[in-house]
Amino acid sequence: MRKIELAKTGEQIPVLGQGLWGLSRRKGLSKGKTFYDEIKITLRKGIELGMTHLDTAEFYGFGKAEEVLGEVIKEYPRDDLFITTKLFPLHFRKNSIKKALEKSLKRLNLDHVDLYLVHWPSKLISIKKEMEVFETFVKEGKTRYIGVSNFSLEQFKEAQEALKSEELVNNQLHINITTQKHIHESLPYYQKNNITVTAYSPLAHKGYSNLKGDISKKLKSLSDKYDATIQQIAIAWLINHKNIITIPKAFNIKHVIDNAKAAEINLTLEEIEFFYQFR
Repeated sequence: MRKIELAKTGEQIPVLGQGLWGLSRRKGLSKGKTFYDEIKITLRKGIELGMTHLDTAEFYGFGKAEEVLGEVIKEYPRDDLFITTKLFPLHFRKNSIKKALEKSLKRLNLDHVDLYLVHWPSKLISIKKEMEVFETFVKEGKTRYIGVSNFSLEQFKEAQEALKSEELVNNQLHINITTQKHIHESLPYYQKNNITVTAYSPLAHKGYSNLKGDISKKLKSLSDKYDATIQQIAIAWLINHKNIITIPKAFNIKHVIDNAKAAEINLTLEEIEFFYQFR
């Protein structure tokens, strides 16, 4: 699995990780224990294929995603994995934020995560106060790095400026081949300042199975050229951009194997720009 440096940390992180968005308690209750067992099998396969960046959040399944992930990662050497989780924006007091991370660590069965993100900008607490607490997490060894998710470029800059001794290494954003706003409006800033962007929902939730029109034809033309699926081309399109990694969700073996193969596809600049009219 190809890796890139995480911001300016010296840390090497795979361009393709695994996201746990969509793991819900409701599905577990309706489908039974086998639902979670299948997810665990898939996560293990992804790790085997080098997709060792595992992304979750306290919000996913109201903690269940962290619990399931915690059961899997205990089987591996800690240093072989890169674990990201996120703070939900309902926490508006410093003490509540601290308790939230402690609960996440307990569910993950870890003493620290590698990257801790603010999941969404909060209307209940200032960015400055959040960053004050996040800085203490690094000093206390509860996370190695900090970042944000779903922050506008202006909000990202505000958060970065609020930090005294740490730097944000990541902004996790909704980006895919049909949702290109951040590619054109903010990615140049992150590239210039060597900040890593994590693209979530790289296949737009539904996997592009019902795409029509010109974009479908263009994906098909490249999929024929590279002997790949349109989904693999869409993922490759993302990670062929400088400073972008992605975390596709895959809750079955076939999908995770297909996703991993996308990292082997090297598109030309012309092929990347081939899709830029779709904004």
